[in-house]
Amino acid sequence: MHIHIRKLLAILAVFSMTLGFAACSASPDGGESTKMKTVQTDKGEVEIPEHPTRIISDYYLGEFLAVDVKPVIASPYALNNPYLKDYVEGIEPMNITSSESTLEQFAEAKPDLIVTITEADYEKYSKIAPTVYIQDGKRPDEETFRYIASLVGKEQAADDYIAKFNDKIESRKQEIQDIVGDQTVSILEVWPQEIYTMGSHFARGGSILYDMWGLKAPEAIQKDMVDGDEQYKVISLEAMPEYAGDFILYGVLDGTDPAFVTSSNLWNALPAVKNGKTLPYEQVSWMHRDPITLNAQADAFIAFFEQFKGK
Repeated sequence: MHIHIRKLLAILAVFSMTLGFAACSASPDGGESTKMKTVQTDKGEVEIPEHPTRIISDYYLGEFLAVDVKPVIASPYALNNPYLKDYVEGIEPMNITSSESTLEQFAEAKPDLIVTITEADYEKYSKIAPTVYIQDGKRPDEETFRYIASLVGKEQAADDYIAKFNDKIESRKQEIQDIVGDQTVSILEVWPQEIYTMGSHFARGGSILYDMWGLKAPEAIQKDMVDGDEQYKVISLEAMPEYAGDFILYGVLDGTDPAFVTSSNLWNALPAVKNGKTLPYEQVSWMHRDPITLNAQADAFIAFFEQFKGK
């Protein structure tokens, strides 16, 4: 009975928000109405407020925070990113207990814009407020950032942030290239009884290493995951040496015991491990690729590679 009541409340809340949404975008009584603008989205043209103030985002967060815009509700996964901890006070975590609880929470928040990465939820969210669907991985990180900033009228702030970031990357490019030389760099990630490897298309700072600095990965990664479009590959422990570079960046999925890798003879025989050229990273933060996270990753890379200057 309790579950049925919650479902009914969620439906009523969505219905009332739909009526409110229609009322605010049109003003039949001649009163002041919300000024709207048309934006191109991955689901076609959508009318959104020119200056949205109550934003919900079920994935993208750092892109908003980097231009000083704070959503009212955001994904708990994004909120758990340690690199964003100084920016997220006051943001309510998205209720992911069930679809009904999410819709009820969204409706009660009275948003004027919802930004989603989940195409399956687009129609449901669109009944609550104008909704922009952004397909994951469709655009380079910089383009995604600019697009999100444009939704909230913060194009100049995004341009300034990107320019400062690009200056930092460019100013260190030659130094990093000189340190690394013709050595290779790889990204490995330990999951329960699995090893993931990725190139420049799956966060973890790969776009900085391979695209912006032009560093090279081992051929098994370079061919498919840097020069090609493959995002990641699951490999066996036995195959790991083929994917291991002279420098290795590696993370461990939260709650995973990495001993089957890090205590293995294969891991400890890798040149990068024997030479101390490994950089452990926190998977919960490095899985993101928003501008704030990328900035922090760049700092970590610079500090790591500088240890080997002149060696």
